Amino acid sequence: METGERIHDYATINLRFKGYLFDFKTQTQAIAAMRDVLFAYMCLLSEAGIVPGAITPSSVLLGIQGAAERPRGVLVDFDISTSTKHAVRKSPGTLKMYMSAADIARCDPHNHPSPPHDEMDDLESAHYVLSELMFGFKGPRRKLVVAKRRSQMLVEWERETYNNAYNSKLAYFSDEDLFTRDVPAYWKPACKTLLCGLHRLLTPVVRKKRRLAKLYCEEDRKALECLLEGSGALYQSALELFDEALDELKDAEVA
Repeated sequence: METGERIHDYATINLRFKGYLFDFKTQTQAIAAMRDVLFAYMCLLSEAGIVPGAITPSSVLLGIQGAAERPRGVLVDFDISTSTKHAVRKSPGTLKMYMSAADIARCDPHNHPSPPHDEMDDLESAHYVLSELMFGFKGPRRKLVVAKRRSQMLVEWERETYNNAYNSKLAYFSDEDLFTRDVPAYWKPACKTLLCGLHRLLTPVVRKKRRLAKLYCEEDRKALECLLEGSGALYQSALELFDEALDELKDAEVA
């Protein structure tokens, strides 16, 4: 695409959308944006055989608040996207905060070669975005930035070495039950239930991919393909969790 076309498309998008994910004004707006990004990913990107490479807060644009038509959020920035047919695990410029554990492992030359990047990595990436949103914000434009006030988990993902960030993420998925005591009171129970539900969905996937990475070779490709065969159902389950959270927020009249 020519530069002029890219600028035109970007300007057109900005006319319809109001800021990035972390510019959210209400929790409903943030959750709805993430929900529609995952829906678009499942219905459009996967069918086209493309994975973005990572989902970050700056790659999610917010829809106009209260708009009747979807999408309420859109995924942009495909500079590190790749084809699922020829996927290789790159070393993206994305902050390790949002990289899947397998992508982080790839950054260490001493590690065994990781399996190719896939749609499971992107769902894990989206989970880290949601985790930072809820552990790292106590309200709209009220990001916890001081280390002593910020969740230690987020500090490790963001500021530690790749190896320490990798170990921290594996520890994060060491238990299917996620403790949300450090989530600020601003976030309603529906949002916490969503975060816990998504965590429960992803925990066995992250664990299995870790085992495959340790022994990865061509013979293990079939095991990985079997795991990926369930990705569509996993995304659908994730969408149902988002829809349930949005319904609860609506019933409670929480914007």
